[in-house]
Amino acid sequence: MASTQTGFGYFKNFGSTRRQGLELGVNRRKGRWSGGAGYTWLAATFESSEIVKGTGNSTNTSAARGGNGLPGTITIQPGNRMPLVPRHTLKAFAGRQLTTRLSVDVDVVAAAGVFARGNENNSSQPDGTYYLGPGVTPAYGIANVGAQYQLTKRVQILAHVNNVFDRHDYTAAQLGPTGFTSTGAYVARALPPIQGQFPVPQAAFYAPGAPATFWVGTRVRF
Repeated sequence: MASTQTGFGYFKNFGSTRRQGLELGVNRRKGRWSGGAGYTWLAATFESSEIVKGTGNSTNTSAARGGNGLPGTITIQPGNRMPLVPRHTLKAFAGRQLTTRLSVDVDVVAAAGVFARGNENNSSQPDGTYYLGPGVTPAYGIANVGAQYQLTKRVQILAHVNNVFDRHDYTAAQLGPTGFTSTGAYVARALPPIQGQFPVPQAAFYAPGAPATFWVGTRVRF
């Protein structure tokens, strides 16, 4: 939270939050085929008002007074969505037993974008100069494929490819200061002073998902 006296942050339990949603799932096996899917809708919201630090947010108190890029706070209102929690998540899989020893499978994971930390009021927008990154991550979907071969009664050979199409995805984000301009150049003092203070460009920092990876393993039953 942000102190109204000192302006510094401190830890405090949030007053009230709510997580409500719906989960649906189905699984089916027929002959050599198997498959299933699961869908989750989750609304995670703040249910109390609170003032928190929001320097990376384009709607903070300093920006509202013309001090873009300067330290400021934001106000969370009841109903604002919590950061880093996707509202929609979908998982699906299908598999086939090709022979008595060999089986293959494919699964897909997709999720809606999430609000970044620092955008708890869900209102931050980039302006290309002082605020360089959006306050949300894009939705994503990745596919994985695998195979299993029963070498003996007790030994199984496994192979798996994660993110088979090598899609670039982001699972989280946070708003914060950066020393780089929108073109990627490093500038120590990229912006002119405002109200006697030097503003700092703010950007969205992303947590990237794993690229395409391949692994082979062995499962042994005793």
